[in-house]
Amino acid sequence: MPTNFNLAEVLYTLQLHRKKMIGVVIIALIIAAITLFFVPRYFQSTAYVLPSNPELADKERAAYNNLQRLYSYFGNGDDLDLLYGMTRLDTLYYQLTDSFHLVNTYGIKASTEALRRFEAMKLLKENLQFKKTENNQLAIRVWDKNPLLAANIANAAVALLKQSEENLWLLNYQNTMHSLQNQIQALQQKIIETEQQLAVPGTANATILETNKTQYLQQLAQYQKNLTDLQLAIQNVAPGLYVVEKATPAVKPDRPKPILVLITVTIISFVFAATAVLIYFRNRIE
Repeated sequence: MPTNFNLAEVLYTLQLHRKKMIGVVIIALIIAAITLFFVPRYFQSTAYVLPSNPELADKERAAYNNLQRLYSYFGNGDDLDLLYGMTRLDTLYYQLTDSFHLVNTYGIKASTEALRRFEAMKLLKENLQFKKTENNQLAIRVWDKNPLLAANIANAAVALLKQSEENLWLLNYQNTMHSLQNQIQALQQKIIETEQQLAVPGTANATILETNKTQYLQQLAQYQKNLTDLQLAIQNVAPGLYVVEKATPAVKPDRPKPILVLITVTIISFVFAATAVLIYFRNRIE
């Protein structure tokens, strides 16, 4: 059985049947063009944000303005990773799904409301992308058939991320303040008990009690100062992130890309036609 490969014969066969190959390519391009005409067009909107420096959440920052000069407003790569990690939570997607009534927008059909909501959330995941850039930024990209809706979803995602980050800091402040208030109450109770003991004539260890009272008062003053700092921090929560660029409605669709699709179809159809010709006429080449 002959095994020699004759390049000249291959090229001759391709040239001999070039019209058939060109016809296959043209038919494929026509089908692709017709398909592209009916395929929905998706518009892309992108917002860019920078992570904030978690040091800005220091409770003493609100009380002492000079401390702000010690910290950079923007976070580093680790802070960007933490912010990116928050985008992997389904909570964010469900909030966006409910806020924009995407069950109705996407026309989801399912047996239960919970399943319709879940399917809409999954579809949103396919059209919403979070990507870290080389400039230490987080890009939020949204694709939708409605350019205005795409921009609104991207900006809403930014707002939800910012709110989530700030809520974490706020919750930490509130928990610390609650614990501190309990300590203040316990310390005040100790002071009252110490004063009651000192009020009794001839109380033993009066000197020790006076020393304890002084220490309690000093500690109480420090706790009250910390409580004031926390209250200021709650009223002036540091930004969760910084918006570099808001998303705006696109003026032309991003998907599909007609030129790229047609080029791809041309290459694939040509390779297919050439392979079919060579296989069909292989005996002549041999």
